[in-house]
Amino acid sequence: MSFRIILIVLLTSCLFGILPGAISTIGVATANGSFWLDHSQVAGNANVFDGSVIETGKAMSDLSLTSGLKIRLGMDSRGQVFRGRLELEQGAGQVSGSKYLVKARGLRVFPVTSSATVRVALGPKSLVEVAAVTGSFRVETAAGIRVANMASGAALSFTEQAGAAPPTVVCGNAERVDGKLLLTDKTSGVTVELSGAGLTQYIGKSISVTGNRTGNDALQVLSVKRDACGGAGTAAAGVAAAAAGAGAGAAGTAAAGVGAGTASAAGAAGAAGGVGLSTAAIAGIAVAGATGLGAGLAATQGVFSSGNASK
Repeated sequence: MSFRIILIVLLTSCLFGILPGAISTIGVATANGSFWLDHSQVAGNANVFDGSVIETGKAMSDLSLTSGLKIRLGMDSRGQVFRGRLELEQGAGQVSGSKYLVKARGLRVFPVTSSATVRVALGPKSLVEVAAVTGSFRVETAAGIRVANMASGAALSFTEQAGAAPPTVVCGNAERVDGKLLLTDKTSGVTVELSGAGLTQYIGKSISVTGNRTGNDALQVLSVKRDACGGAGTAAAGVAAAAAGAGAGAAGTAAAGVGAGTASAAGAAGAAGGVGLSTAAIAGIAVAGATGLGAGLAATQGVFSSGNASK
């Protein structure tokens, strides 16, 4: 046997040894109808590969990953599925499991507890809505800046603010902890350290603060306003209706600003929330408490319903 033949045999063996692992499936997608997998129409079910693009029409699609994680794409939705993340491109998606990232319009949604379920929906323009159905989650920008801590049952909407480096607007009770002046925003659940002159007078009081970020969790205060935290809408707004697939309309009607701060910051934050809802603005993202119906878009348009996508 010549050297060339031996070389061909060895290369062929290596190739066939590598390919199965390189193209191994990461799960199975099913639907009670047809859907599109990597731009090809599929009926019933199909294997899903790392990086596959799934697009639904009038039927939802359920994905069962080999890791045990469950993903559901709502009707008229599209997402790219990887072993460790879902990149939602259109519509709404639901993820049940742990250690799985959801990316949506520059935001990243991470579970911080096991056995967590989250729904993420894309609305008009830059609107992203998140409902923590079970478990806790944190929401960050692409740069890793935390814009929300979401406990089980929380529902929030996020909208990108216009303009370069808009100020941060947060609202809550000022507290002295280990020598630091801290404020946990009532809408986003994010805690920041406040710095500036004359702030000790506000300890124990409800205040709206506008300032510039000096670090991920630090704020140089520009202005303070007492008792200006808006209505009853908070990060803990219930999502029982969202979990049942009910509700109507996205949170996002015109609202008053949060009081303190520049017009641009208050206006952007106010535009993100419904009437009478508390709002915040962090790292260029306006954060609004969702309505009592749940996470607006995540509960509307019939994108989710009770039962399974496939029968």
